[in-house]
Amino acid sequence: VLLVSDECYIDLGWDVTPISLLHREVSGGDAYGLLVVHSLSKRSNLAGYRAGFLAGDKDVVQAVLEVRKHSGLILSTPVQRAAIAAFSDVEHVAIQKARYAARREHVLAAAARAEFQVSHSNAGLYVWATRDEDEWESVNWFANRGVLVAPGSFYGEAGKGFVRIALTASDERISALAKRF
Repeated sequence: VLLVSDECYIDLGWDVTPISLLHREVSGGDAYGLLVVHSLSKRSNLAGYRAGFLAGDKDVVQAVLEVRKHSGLILSTPVQRAAIAAFSDVEHVAIQKARYAARREHVLAAAARAEFQVSHSNAGLYVWATRDEDEWESVNWFANRGVLVAPGSFYGEAGKGFVRIALTASDERISALAKRF
């Protein structure tokens, strides 16, 4: 069995410090059967670059590299250089995280004013909110205020009853969202 962990949000922990599947506490120091996926899309705001890396079980990583080589999925040299620069710099990650943290605080305060409870939002770029009502009623409540949210059930059974509010809008749009609550 291969266990794959999407760790694209690992640098965006709020109330927790996420750790990798490959961390010794989790893996026991053995990467066999484990694969982690990292991306520059969240930590560096480079979603369009489609750049990141895989780590873990060396045989699995090698197999993925072979497939990529023969299917035309190799990144261009400029994107590879941009990825090297972004993965080499942690300062911009801290700046980006601070930007998202400020947006998150605005959304959390506004959600509380509108009597939404927030849970399952300890990391990442989304706030999961509920008022213990049908999620479509919440979607409509937001839509009537000009705010687009996603119904939680789009993301599986555990999301039912919640709406997902993204922190990826500009600071100006997040401020406007908070005022509309």
